[in-house]
Amino acid sequence: MEFCRALIFGNPNATQPILFKPSLLWVLDAVRDCKIEDLTVLTASTEVRALAENAGADCLAPESDADNSCTAVLRVFAQEQPRDILFLRGDMPLMHELFIHAAYDAHQKNKNDMTAFCCPREGGALLAAWVRRSALENAAANASLTGSGCPLVRLSEILQKAGGKVQTLEAPFPEAALCTDTARSRNTITAYVRRNILESLLDAGVEIPSMDGVLVGPDVTVKAGATLLPGTILRGRTTVGAGSVLGPNTLIEDSEIGENAVLNSTQCYRSRVQSGVNIGPFVHIRPNSVVGENVHLGNFVEVKNSNIDTGTKVSHLTYVGDSDVGKRVNFGCGTVTVNYTGKAKFRTTIGDDAFIGCNTNLVAPVKVGDGAYTAAGSTITEDIPADALGIARARQVNKDGWSRRFKEEKK
Repeated sequence: MEFCRALIFGNPNATQPILFKPSLLWVLDAVRDCKIEDLTVLTASTEVRALAENAGADCLAPESDADNSCTAVLRVFAQEQPRDILFLRGDMPLMHELFIHAAYDAHQKNKNDMTAFCCPREGGALLAAWVRRSALENAAANASLTGSGCPLVRLSEILQKAGGKVQTLEAPFPEAALCTDTARSRNTITAYVRRNILESLLDAGVEIPSMDGVLVGPDVTVKAGATLLPGTILRGRTTVGAGSVLGPNTLIEDSEIGENAVLNSTQCYRSRVQSGVNIGPFVHIRPNSVVGENVHLGNFVEVKNSNIDTGTKVSHLTYVGDSDVGKRVNFGCGTVTVNYTGKAKFRTTIGDDAFIGCNTNLVAPVKVGDGAYTAAGSTITEDIPADALGIARARQVNKDGWSRRFKEEKK
């Protein structure tokens, strides 16, 4: 599509998400998939502007309430002469690249001045259009492009009155004509996209025994042989390796999951989980964490901003925060890395083959050497050398008869 440009109208509904991805980003991806890199978003919304700019798109604010996509495009491309201009709405996420290409092919083949998609349900309302630049300039020279209603409808009327050639194509399926302006429309669009994504995964060899509660975002990659159980939600730029089993009730966001990993009732955000892990149930992996190969994280374990190396076991009721943990470490139940003083956070380092006894508090900054042990119930505030035993607890004192006297006093 050489010498083509795109202008996207970004009303506030363009920020509404479809499968966790804002509608505008669906549209921008479709335009870029058509190899149209020169695009501009026309919007008066600060939220839409921020979204577009973060995605690398140029933005333009309307000059007035009467300024619309047709009038704006003459300003946007005033210094250049694109042959054809694509008009789109940022709140219509299902304008796929194939549909844009189909309209462009008809536009070129039939030598149209305007080729528009229309909605078959709503009286032929125009949704998107290819417009020849020369036809747009001629229309603007002979009539006002401003006015109430859809600017594309206004442009179509002007072109047809001037003898221009206008062709309308029906949207390829009903959902493509929907915008994200109502909860009902968003639900319908999401159901359509969700079904397509899951069926594509099934065709690619991903096991989905039941689709109940399974949601997979458009930028997620799942390799053949992986299994998604009910209640699994994958969003953002997540990748899942072959042979992994996710779910039930597992949420993964912007994370990399290796091969043959098992994550049951787990939430994982912006982290990397390597192959062969066994995680869950009820595990929370917070951002910037790396969980190494064959690591086990058991029930009610939380990991935050930490690196846990190969073969380590953190079986239950433990918090690992701001820590660097070596290979084959064993964490006893109830261990806490005490990383926050109330003013600053510090890191804990644990060497290979260390053994952390139950109910140990590791008060950072502190280092536990290779092969070292901590006694159960210890609060460790100083470094433990390699192969040493760290004990930090009060000596036990038994007071004979205390319990009997206490009970008598209560009576």
